Amino acid sequence: MLVEPEEKELTRIMRRVQSFIRDKEAYVLALLLLLVASGAGVVLYSIDRHVLLYFGDAASHIVKARQLIDSQHPGLESIGTIWLPLPHFLLVPFVFIDSLFYSGIAGPALGIPFLVATGVLLFSIVRRITGSSLIAFVSACLFGLNPNVIYMALTPMNELSLFFFVTVGGYAFLRWREEENDRWLLLCAAAVMLASLCRYEAWILAAFVSLVAAGKGISDWKRKGKRGAVRMLAIAVLSLTGILIWLCWNKFEFGNAFEFAPWKYRPGPADVHNPMSYRQEPTSITLMKAVLNIFGPVALLACVAGIARLKRVATDRRHLQLLAFFSLPALFMFAGILKDSVLIDQWWWNWRFVLVFGLFLSVATGMGLSEYFSGARSRLARGVVVAALFVMPIVQLTVPSVSVATYEDATQIFHGPSKDAAAFGEKLGVIHKRGSVLLLTGTGLGGRIMLSSWLPLKDFHIVRYPGGQDILGSIRSGDRYVVIGKVPSPESREVVHYWLSRRGTFLRHYEILLEDDQYILLERRTSD
Repeated sequence: MLVEPEEKELTRIMRRVQSFIRDKEAYVLALLLLLVASGAGVVLYSIDRHVLLYFGDAASHIVKARQLIDSQHPGLESIGTIWLPLPHFLLVPFVFIDSLFYSGIAGPALGIPFLVATGVLLFSIVRRITGSSLIAFVSACLFGLNPNVIYMALTPMNELSLFFFVTVGGYAFLRWREEENDRWLLLCAAAVMLASLCRYEAWILAAFVSLVAAGKGISDWKRKGKRGAVRMLAIAVLSLTGILIWLCWNKFEFGNAFEFAPWKYRPGPADVHNPMSYRQEPTSITLMKAVLNIFGPVALLACVAGIARLKRVATDRRHLQLLAFFSLPALFMFAGILKDSVLIDQWWWNWRFVLVFGLFLSVATGMGLSEYFSGARSRLARGVVVAALFVMPIVQLTVPSVSVATYEDATQIFHGPSKDAAAFGEKLGVIHKRGSVLLLTGTGLGGRIMLSSWLPLKDFHIVRYPGGQDILGSIRSGDRYVVIGKVPSPESREVVHYWLSRRGTFLRHYEILLEDDQYILLERRTSD
């Protein structure tokens, strides 16, 4: 008899909590994602201050953004040629602050807000489709609380900017299909255009939206006349504008519109930091393992259920087109992986490339949960399924054989030549007095040295190509310091071999300040 009043009081408290949260789920979700991502960043950074820049590309991206405002040639000259430029421009306000730039905190300063916004947009999309805030909340958490996604949000990589703009485009596309208001399609085209300036897998979305707008324009021409058709044509062109801008920039700057696709520099098996021989199994098997390890079996089953019962969950074609919208970037990337144009293997190499599938998975899983919840009246049965969905992040964080793939990938990349470059950069920062530094190390490791030295980037310049027979050209340039990488990366092999084979000539003008197994640091002789 004494327990009953306590149970009633507990029930009243739970109802009050539910009443308070009702209609505030989006705010709760935003707060949850912000706290979890920020907490993860604090914990990881306290363990290793390099953790936000473990990826080699993370260091290069943040350096590329800073070079727009701090380099020997600041400005638009720093754009190009492989990486799309928008993420670097978005990073500029953060890398402008020295403490955020050199520590790498500029990455999460941009990535975490994008993660939160993407989660809230996914919540809004799924709620509009299913009519359930609970299902929408769970679906958004499947993506936003995935440890692999959270780690990427803590880095200066360009995945989170892609996720955000694609999700904006998806939300606008859904609203356009529901309301037939062309302003939503205009927003969709603008978002897709920006996404196409973040990563190449968004280019297929630009073509998709352009075709949809063009088809609508043809229909409007027949029913409404020229005005509506011209508006749709403008939207179709807008969605492709990002691609056109990039092609024109490469043509203007480099003389080749496809300079960004340097197939001769495509990494091969010998360049993969693989403890075993490259590709131990078919690419398709590796791809399936990557998807399973990153997203988990329960979410994939819910996704399959959502697709299988699409006709019951989604009562008209607008939801089918929305699923097609979110699937295209993932299908584009999967095709690249299967063609071996994008490297991914079972030894945790670039498994981050499958993360874009999470956007499609989140929406399709919401549909699957809606179908299941409509048939399962028991709260216990619903709770078991929801709990099973949230077990996967715990498994990834606690089971070494599964682990957090993106973090493990980045860790293995850093604990090699990148770690040596970071350590050497710290030594350079202590030794350096004043004067410019010539880096004969390759762009990737050179960027790592720049970051770790805490020196202004305008003090550095990198030689990317051999100097022919005029070795004295760089000597006459007046650099006080020269850094030579003794163990060259694939991109710097030719130039490093050139300079090392002429070491004697260098030593007539420079003296060695520091030398280890990886690098040589030389300083100009005072007599020169």
